[in-house]
Amino acid sequence: MGLALLGCVGALKELRCLLGLYFGMLLLLFATQITLGILISTQRAQLERSLQDIVEKTIQKYHTNPEETAAEESWDYVQFQLRCCGWHSPQDWFQVLTLRGNGSEAHRVPCSCYNLSATNDSTILDKVILPQLSRLGQLARSRHSTDICAVPANSHIYREGCARSLQKWLHNNLISIVGICLGVGLLELGFMTLSIFLCRNLDHVYNRLARYR
Repeated sequence: MGLALLGCVGALKELRCLLGLYFGMLLLLFATQITLGILISTQRAQLERSLQDIVEKTIQKYHTNPEETAAEESWDYVQFQLRCCGWHSPQDWFQVLTLRGNGSEAHRVPCSCYNLSATNDSTILDKVILPQLSRLGQLARSRHSTDICAVPANSHIYREGCARSLQKWLHNNLISIVGICLGVGLLELGFMTLSIFLCRNLDHVYNRLARYR
């Protein structure tokens, strides 16, 4: 919004300094996006390993610190939306201390792993949905900030890991993602062309206006 305002003011007031600054910032933004695209395409394996390490650390530290749960809540939201459990499989949760029961209890996983389409149990539905709704407001969050919502691993949970689900999502939406990126890039190129064209032709416009005065 600030960049668009800068371009609008420069065009309306016909100020070369603002138009030049607008062009320079757009060029910098465009170059940054191209650089990020190249890095993502060439360093894909390393990025995947880094993401895997971050997710595994988040899983191992799940709710160990009640004051810092932003990463855990974000991962719960990812599992809830992608309909997956763990990074590789639900077994990633089996060694989490905060979810591990005593020796006689089955392994447990977070409620975000629960497959809502497999049951009509209102109690389970409330346990799964309410923690996700708590992300929308502080009032609802306070009701679930101290309790860990977990379900048995042998119940109706998602069996597919989020790594596989994420790959499927990217593959299914690849055309849309590339189209949006190309559209944004062409839009930026168009605005840069217009700004530099206007900046270079200000003297010509002034001369024509002076001729009619």
